[in-house]
Amino acid sequence: MTNYLKCFCVAILSDCVLVACSQEAVDWNEVSLAENVFFDSQNEFRSDTIEIPLFANSALEYKLVMGLGQSVSFSWKAVNLEDPDLLLVEFHGHTIRTSDAPGDVMFYKRGRYDSSSGYMVAPFDGIHGWYFSNETNSDISIILEVSGFYEIDGD
Repeated sequence: MTNYLKCFCVAILSDCVLVACSQEAVDWNEVSLAENVFFDSQNEFRSDTIEIPLFANSALEYKLVMGLGQSVSFSWKAVNLEDPDLLLVEFHGHTIRTSDAPGDVMFYKRGRYDSSSGYMVAPFDGIHGWYFSNETNSDISIILEVSGFYEIDGD
């Protein structure tokens, strides 16, 4: 292909791109930012997958430290659990107590089931997490996947 033909093809393609990109301006109505829509976070975004052993007839609490407005997306499932009615789960948050005065606690979800997923925006600074009670005679595991702005309690 000659240089003239190459230049001609480039010119034609450039005109096509310019025509495709030249659209009329679109007007926008700016909507005011509503409360509880955007939060800056001092924590780094992180993701973790944790296998939590839960022995027969035992309970434990898995805790995240979160500030007001920080969010976490989660998914968990019980492994080797034959009857979901024998796993009590409480997803909750509580303030960090600094004296003998009562603290505040909020339950996000309670029940008996073998899996759950969703997201939560912390309503206050504190500890947020899951209480799992294995009421079976067998050891099970909880596979917990979390992503968001949090610290694992004890890190």
